[in-house]
Amino acid sequence: MTIWTPVLDRSQPLYLAIADAIARDVSSGTLLDGARLPPQRDLAWRLGVTLGTVTRAYKEAEARGLLAGEVGRGSYVRQRRMLTPIPTQNSEAVMDLSQAFPPPVVRPEEFDEALQAVMRDASRLSLLDYAPSDGYPQHKDMARVWLKRSQLDVSAHDIAITAGAHLGLIQVLQAITMPGEKVMAEEVNYALLTETFRKAYVDPVALPIDHEGLLPDAFDHACRTTGAKVIYLVPALQNPTTHTLSRQRREAIVEVARRHDVTIIEDDVFRLLNPRTQPPTLRSLAPERTYHLTSLSKTLAPGLRMGFVVMPQGQERVLKTHLRRFTSMTSGITGEIARHWIETDKATEILTRAINDLAQRRDAFTHVFQGCEFRCEVGAPYAWLKLPAQWTAGRFVSLALQRQVKITPGTAFDLVQPKTHDHVRVCFGTPGPTWDIRKAFEVIRGLMREEPEENFRPVA
Repeated sequence: MTIWTPVLDRSQPLYLAIADAIARDVSSGTLLDGARLPPQRDLAWRLGVTLGTVTRAYKEAEARGLLAGEVGRGSYVRQRRMLTPIPTQNSEAVMDLSQAFPPPVVRPEEFDEALQAVMRDASRLSLLDYAPSDGYPQHKDMARVWLKRSQLDVSAHDIAITAGAHLGLIQVLQAITMPGEKVMAEEVNYALLTETFRKAYVDPVALPIDHEGLLPDAFDHACRTTGAKVIYLVPALQNPTTHTLSRQRREAIVEVARRHDVTIIEDDVFRLLNPRTQPPTLRSLAPERTYHLTSLSKTLAPGLRMGFVVMPQGQERVLKTHLRRFTSMTSGITGEIARHWIETDKATEILTRAINDLAQRRDAFTHVFQGCEFRCEVGAPYAWLKLPAQWTAGRFVSLALQRQVKITPGTAFDLVQPKTHDHVRVCFGTPGPTWDIRKAFEVIRGLMREEPEENFRPVA
């Protein structure tokens, strides 16, 4: 029998404190599989609590799947049978700098606390039922709290929950457009946007950009000449160029959209990674015509597939009707983990660590690539790097991969027709410490100094 006396958090009901201590010590290995816990009466005496409190705590731990009770023999730590362990990253594998997500900053205890909160909820089994088509009410309330970070104060009635912002974009496009309809977007854009438009059966209209982003005059010209009535924009830390639209540029875009009665789809997933004060969202400037998309995947953890869609005022029925018809429900368990973090403000700590970690990685990038031409605004989880004249993006990316570093060629971001490109996107969020990332940066920088083999000419 285990001689085990838990350390209790006495700020909560004592039976829950004991059950949480069992969970914590099983997770840490203090309580091993198959270990017999102290008799309830003995533990009650040692902790100075009632026998009923310990009985209730053991029952709670059994309900969580931590203990197994045998009449006449006591309570045992349940044997855990995970047939295949969760794989961990191979440190010798390719350093993947091709995906735009935040660095892994969530701590084990933060994840465990959220799971324990789910396990304590008496209604937890309802999370295994089908979710409402536009999301659970409590998750809409969670979204309202999160959206206030972007200076958006909206009603839960205006929000739909989707399994990530990308799926939210597809659902919005399908709900508000007809097959074959034209949709405008910046000519250099999100790498999956062309495929996303294809899935929504819409045709892209590529709009030119400058160092600030979308050109309002070009937007106006496209409205007049193509008849397009929808535009998709990433106004903050645009992927891949990292530019953020100024307030003046946003107001000019909204003015054009109103003049031509254009619906705006605002993809704002990266906004909160920039710790500086941001211009108001397009949804704030034009609430009557803007679908605002964001998610938790780019700011807290990529596996949190929770997207929030804020619908234009008075147009909620359009998307909600579509969601009911083409059901694509969110995971209740994932939503509850996110809700625990947001309601306890743990999300603020996680977001702050992500911002600080990205800042260190950005500093390493700017140091290694000093003297090179690139765009990487504060908070961006990637950089838009221009290559020397001797390189094409495709050839450069291929050789970088041979040296165990994976990056993305600029051609992947051309909305309409891939062109010969002199840029690559280098992301910062891959797992691993900053010094590992720096090694990958140095591989890229060293390759930039080389000359492609096909450029050499015999001299004799």
